[in-house]
Amino acid sequence: MAPDSARDGVDVTVVVVTYNSAGTVAETLASLAEQTYPAERYEVVVVDGGSTDGTRDVVAGFDATLVAADGAGIGACRNRGVDLADGDYVAFTDSDCRVPPTWLASLVARMEEYAEEESVVGVGGPNVAFEDDPTFAKVVGSLQRTVFGSGGSPQSKSIDGERLVESVAACNVLYRREVFETYRYDDDVNVGEDADLHYRLARDGHRFCYAPDIVVRHHLTPTPRAFARKSRSYGRAMARLQRRHGALVRWYAPLPTLALLVGGAAAARDALKGPKYVPLLCLAYLPVAASATRAVYRERRTPLALLVPLLLLLQYAAYGVGFAEGLLDTTT
Repeated sequence: MAPDSARDGVDVTVVVVTYNSAGTVAETLASLAEQTYPAERYEVVVVDGGSTDGTRDVVAGFDATLVAADGAGIGACRNRGVDLADGDYVAFTDSDCRVPPTWLASLVARMEEYAEEESVVGVGGPNVAFEDDPTFAKVVGSLQRTVFGSGGSPQSKSIDGERLVESVAACNVLYRREVFETYRYDDDVNVGEDADLHYRLARDGHRFCYAPDIVVRHHLTPTPRAFARKSRSYGRAMARLQRRHGALVRWYAPLPTLALLVGGAAAARDALKGPKYVPLLCLAYLPVAASATRAVYRERRTPLALLVPLLLLLQYAAYGVGFAEGLLDTTT
């Protein structure tokens, strides 16, 4: 019989992986210190990948175990945290996040509802922009919760009801501790380490409970340049994972690159023989852009929602370039 978390509590280890986050990690750790879950029933482990900006000094001011992992990538840092975990469950959030006071209690309670279902290895929820983040970051967050902005991935897409999914965001997740006896993050994967782990779990029949009511605040990209850079890095990471596994880790991953190739071929043809295919592609894009723009405007009520068609193109182009780079990079 599963323990009653409201009565006995369940040991939880919260792992926070950080690198040069002196400006944000204090808010993360402060929110973890304010949990309604019994303080004696959870611990916080911060794994630092080699910060040089005073992050470790900030962490030292909180009741958390600090682990130095200089030069380690994100996957390796996550494994270091797991290795030190004493809890029955291991939870992760990021060092630029703020979790609500009921975060741990809600995750544990939801996980215990699936105590008899061995295939359910974890529970997670959405992450949204901070209330005081720049409007651009909020627009990006809203865009990536749309079908076209997320590609349908539950890590980003807005999902109305609780359901079982193949993956959740690594900044808002709790795992059964025993899952790491068989599965590990890949030490060599820096970006996309969660997608890699969750792909292997899903391939073997495991699932996560997605709980839309368990929400974490997450600082999102504040500028178009940062947005493009992040999208490009995700594209590279997904291509490398696809090569590693010899399969589509995400079914939609190659589509932006294919779209760039088709668009380039259409532009070259039209430049030689006159406009034909590029106008058709633009017409095909209009309903996509209109749908995403409408969804973002309904949520944000800001004129910046009119940037959504351009932001989608920027995201697709940067991701597509990154995916192509990842496929061609034979050094990884």
